[in-house]
Amino acid sequence: MSIELILSSLNKRLGKEKTITIQRENGEIINVTCDWNNPVTDQELKEFSLKTSHILPKDFYAFLKLCNGGKLFSEGMDYFELFNIKEMLNYLNEYDTDINYYKSAYDKSWYMIGYYKGYGDYLFIDSEKVANCEDDYLIYVQVGDIQRLSMNFETWLDRFIVAQGARYWLW
Repeated sequence: MSIELILSSLNKRLGKEKTITIQRENGEIINVTCDWNNPVTDQELKEFSLKTSHILPKDFYAFLKLCNGGKLFSEGMDYFELFNIKEMLNYLNEYDTDINYYKSAYDKSWYMIGYYKGYGDYLFIDSEKVANCEDDYLIYVQVGDIQRLSMNFETWLDRFIVAQGARYWLW
């Protein structure tokens, strides 16, 4: 499995219209879109590492090289957004300047890579785990609940697409 194969398979299903019909929980059938940003540049990736000292996992690095974030399974105001590199930097800058909220809620070794609009949930990478070559570096945060996911980004993305945008890790 690879990030490139996962994304190309989804894009093949989406077709030129970038739309597919999916079935969500409780039998809801809807049309959704997936929109990708342009790939990140090598310079932007270097700047991220230099400015933050956070390590990007290989699979997430590969994702950014193919598409610098995007909106998945979008239907109106409900979608999962994987941040582009600038949005990730903005979050880290907010963390450094906001003494009260972020610092009391999240560890400094974490950086936010996306969120589920409509649910208020956030996806993080634990850079300490990445530095220690551990593959279970993803963290999912809901209001009042922090869940360490036992998987890497590639596995999360593949399963998220197979589950058609559902929060399968909560099942």
